[in-house]
Amino acid sequence: MWYTLALLSSLTFGLGGFMMKVSSTKRGSTAHLLWGLYLSGTIGFLVWVLSTDSWVINVEVVLAGFVIGFGTAMGNLLFMHALEHGPASLTSPVVNSNVVFTIGLSVTLYGEQLSYFEWLGVSMLVLAVLMLPIDPNEKLRIRNLRWYMLVLTATFLFFLRNGGLKVTEELHLPNAMILLISYFFALLWFSIEIFRRKNKNLTRTVKRTGVYWGLGSGIFSFFGMQIYVIAVSNGPASIVAPIFSTNSLVVALLSIWIFRERISLLQTISLFVLFLGLILTRL
Repeated sequence: MWYTLALLSSLTFGLGGFMMKVSSTKRGSTAHLLWGLYLSGTIGFLVWVLSTDSWVINVEVVLAGFVIGFGTAMGNLLFMHALEHGPASLTSPVVNSNVVFTIGLSVTLYGEQLSYFEWLGVSMLVLAVLMLPIDPNEKLRIRNLRWYMLVLTATFLFFLRNGGLKVTEELHLPNAMILLISYFFALLWFSIEIFRRKNKNLTRTVKRTGVYWGLGSGIFSFFGMQIYVIAVSNGPASIVAPIFSTNSLVVALLSIWIFRERISLLQTISLFVLFLGLILTRL
């Protein structure tokens, strides 16, 4: 069951990521996009917590919520800044490599055991994630050293989110409540960000586009993260995490289908590696 949930979490979160890409394609405001994402996500987790009677407030839960919220909010912000200093074809795979840290955490700290085929499958999933964003037609040139600091910091911040949820699960803390606090924290962060930029010359259409697609993205983000939490609580994070990280492949496939984006030979190989890796993790 956990394996199916892990696949579903990747698909759902990937749909949310695709909506972010649509907003970017339509030139929507990034700040308003993320504000809308965390608004609908916060509402989703609030409804979930209240409907499942899992409202818990204590020091541990609030602290974990702030740490994970800081990771997701600042991770997204630094990722967007990194794209201003380096190519997306390098920025995306490096940031997605945070899954390696989650695997290491699960195996070394919590003693999760993987079979030979599972190790091979996990390795292929990680390889597929690293390969897919690489487009040989894009110049892989780093513009300045600031890119390295932004990308490496963003990678660590996203690990705070994904790896942090593994830690809180092992501590038997309510992850739905923690995600509610983390999304609310991110919502406040981008509310302040929008207020700071209120004097910038952004048209109403640009703002509306960002908010609308952000709201839709937040709904799928909520479902994706909640399903991921359930999958991690029932299965090994050393397998669930790399399956979840393949959500970027969902974005790529939808982009190829909807926007008729061309796919390179290397990207085709990465898709084959992905499907083979998924098969091996079930042997």
